[in-house]
Amino acid sequence: MVKRSFVSGALILAAAGFVVRILGFIYRIYLSNLIGAEGMGLFQLISPVYSLVILTLTSGVSIAVSRMVAGEFAKGHYVNLRRITSCAAVMVLTAGIIVSLFILLEIDFITGVILKDKRTYYSMLLLIPGVPVIAAASALKGYFYGIQNVTPTAFSQITEQIVRIGIVMLLARYSVGLGLEYACALATVGMALGEISNLSVLFFIYKFKKGKMFSGITKRGFMRKREIVKNILKISVPVSSNRFIMSVMAAVEFILIPRMLEAGGLDYQESIELYGRLTGMAAPLIFFPSLVTSSLATTLVPAISEAMSLKNYRSANYRISKSMQITFILGFVFSAIFMSYPDEIGNILYKNQNVGWIIHLYSFTCVFIYLQQTMLGILNGLGKQGISLRNSMIGYLIRIGFVYFCVPVFGIKGYIWGVIISSACVCILDLITIMKVIGMYLDVRNWIVKPGFIGVALLICSKYVYSFFTIFSSNPKIIIVLTIGANLFIAALIAAATGLLPREDIIRLFNFRKYQNKLKI
Repeated sequence: MVKRSFVSGALILAAAGFVVRILGFIYRIYLSNLIGAEGMGLFQLISPVYSLVILTLTSGVSIAVSRMVAGEFAKGHYVNLRRITSCAAVMVLTAGIIVSLFILLEIDFITGVILKDKRTYYSMLLLIPGVPVIAAASALKGYFYGIQNVTPTAFSQITEQIVRIGIVMLLARYSVGLGLEYACALATVGMALGEISNLSVLFFIYKFKKGKMFSGITKRGFMRKREIVKNILKISVPVSSNRFIMSVMAAVEFILIPRMLEAGGLDYQESIELYGRLTGMAAPLIFFPSLVTSSLATTLVPAISEAMSLKNYRSANYRISKSMQITFILGFVFSAIFMSYPDEIGNILYKNQNVGWIIHLYSFTCVFIYLQQTMLGILNGLGKQGISLRNSMIGYLIRIGFVYFCVPVFGIKGYIWGVIISSACVCILDLITIMKVIGMYLDVRNWIVKPGFIGVALLICSKYVYSFFTIFSSNPKIIIVLTIGANLFIAALIAAATGLLPREDIIRLFNFRKYQNKLKI
């Protein structure tokens, strides 16, 4: 069986995530030009319900399978890997069918009362067939994450995005003239068919390699299905409950935003347009670099679970420390880039949509948002879902408070202030928990001071870098691409000069044979 170090796995997922998000940006730019800010706002209204359903169904099972498979794999109990995956797939597929039937029966209530916009009816209706499919795919993803072979999931993500974009571009001409509700429904069709293609790829690879993977294995450590189901429920129910509560609070937050904007004096169309710029244009751009931290979070769960099951605390500490360091570097670098060039980036991607000022405000959240993702993976790997839930609930309550009290007075600025403060609070609480559980200390020098120095250096030289490239080209697209590339290159040079990632650590991170016996990471 193919098994990689957690960082090399994260890099594969990040590379796939980069391709997926580049395709996603092309898709969003195309879609925003096709349906405008109001259409994007309408489409984003469906997102809280989608997240509530999908994350609740899939997150717990995916993490449970990942942790159980990683633990059994580390102990050499290969006979249980397929049994764990099969049991989880049946359980989550059944749950997905039940949830789909519930949505179908209550669709008028969801669109008319909760979302308060009947134009979302067809989008919700077309989302229903995709729910069981997405649920089933989560079990297979958990299996591949557990054996730390992320290539199949990376390939399936790219396939999903290609299918989604292809469907929308192919059918766009037939739906736009019919109205915004049909255009948004088309985007939902693309999303559903993309998820079906994702599952198809995973299932094909799993079936194709199953015979090779499981041939000649013994029944050492054999687990009965009753025990497997019990363990899956033991891990997945707390995680899914966490996700459910968090998704409900996120749904409340996002549904409140346009209403509070109306309370502040905007009419409904203006509030939906501003909501679309915030959640459908600026936020995806800010979250784009988080593909690295989300990949780290995904691979950290089985990696830490494996280390803890073998009582290899040195390995667990090393993995956590390096992931935190990478996250801080990423956060400071992209905070500096988004602070320095918000209008240039916004105008190129979303013409005449005036999202630059939102990007600039959002840039202050980068460090905290990326760090929150990484630490969520660490806490899940350590089995501290309850504490993670408590911390996240505190963060969401702060954000909802800002939405309710500050958005009517200060507009979108009030919401972004809430995101900054709440994310910072959650990060502090998560970090305290991690330090208590595994006895780590806060490495201020390598986690904060050196990465912070890189961010400050980029801010200082940002105007000079941009001006330099205007000498060679007058095309704003070429200038900003070269400028961002130069900033990343400067950041890499400073990181090397300050010793943030020494050569020995890079060799270890990729698990080269020379260091494999010294420290298996």
